[in-house]
Amino acid sequence: MKKILLTTLTFFAASILHAELFTEHFKDGVVKSQIEYKNGTRTDTAEGIKDGMEKVYYNTGDLAFTVINREGKREGAMDWYDRDGKHLEMINFKKGLRHGLNIIFYANGELRIEVNYINDHKEGPEKYYFSTGKLASEVTFKSARKEGVQKEYNEDGSLNNDVMYIRGYKEGKKRWYDKQGKVIKTEIYKMDRPINVMKKVQAKKPDATIEALKGLDFNPNNRKAD
Repeated sequence: MKKILLTTLTFFAASILHAELFTEHFKDGVVKSQIEYKNGTRTDTAEGIKDGMEKVYYNTGDLAFTVINREGKREGAMDWYDRDGKHLEMINFKKGLRHGLNIIFYANGELRIEVNYINDHKEGPEKYYFSTGKLASEVTFKSARKEGVQKEYNEDGSLNNDVMYIRGYKEGKKRWYDKQGKVIKTEIYKMDRPINVMKKVQAKKPDATIEALKGLDFNPNNRKAD
């Protein structure tokens, strides 16, 4: 027990020695932020290197977010709260980059969005939920781009539509379904654009040759002699 206590005290003392706590206030005196900086780096002219706990507050004094910094870079979970103290979001960091699970909540505490990051890029499944907790949509990211089938659901759990993504673009047929699972509408995509719309746009474009000829004068009477 004594050994554990001694270790804890040693760690706490080391933290005090290497970090300086700075507190900023709003004009009315309410605490705006409490941030630990690497010892000796924060001055009147230098921002300093954040190292340790960082807490930022709303002008009401309520906590907005808290995160740990290591050598000026965020490390671990960053937790966001609303003015009522409800948990809004959790973002995981590694060496200043989003790395790990990112979770966003509804005001009622239900999960709203969850997606994984690797080195600041989305990687793996991304899921959206209704405030009831039912799955609203799902898709997979690969190297920060959507890859595979994206599905969107109705709140009763039935499939609303699905479409294939290839390297971040909609490709192929997007299908919409009724509550019984029957296809009621389709749209074909190429490089994220509906083919039907592209055809209409192309049809409206004037022929380039005709447009070029419009600017030429073919009346021989108007030609100047050499």
